[in-house]
Amino acid sequence: MSTLLKPATERFWKTYLEEEAPDPAKARSWLYEAFKIGTTEEGADDGALLISRGIKTTTSSLLWEYEAAYKPLPKIGSLSIVENGRDEPVCVVKTTQIETKPFRDVDLKFAYDYGEWDRTLKTWRQECWQFYSAQCVELGREASHTMPLVCERFRVIYPR
Repeated sequence: MSTLLKPATERFWKTYLEEEAPDPAKARSWLYEAFKIGTTEEGADDGALLISRGIKTTTSSLLWEYEAAYKPLPKIGSLSIVENGRDEPVCVVKTTQIETKPFRDVDLKFAYDYGEWDRTLKTWRQECWQFYSAQCVELGREASHTMPLVCERFRVIYPR
């Protein structure tokens, strides 16, 4: 996937390739995206911190978002750059698991590994229901307990 990176993120990525990537050419081809968690600067800062500390190791998105944007799903082995709320790169993560499942099938382990709020399934469902319901409105879809989520597990690979 061809990804346009902001200048600071591009420099960060090049440093990773030069210093850490076991096979830079292969790593280059596995770059999926640079992304932020949440919809606010504060949320992105919090998410980046949780990820960089290894507390947040899962994330989810509506499958319908990918479909609306004609965006392919990440694959196991995909590399992504996590940015904070000021578009500054924080770390590189590697996708270790990717699964599409209904909202209602997200389990306690996934919710705990999400690393946010109080890490309970009940709170994950409340917070994510509110978030995904708003996204469904924007996409012209109806929120339901069967709405498909792309559930991703990842680990930080840079910096170590």
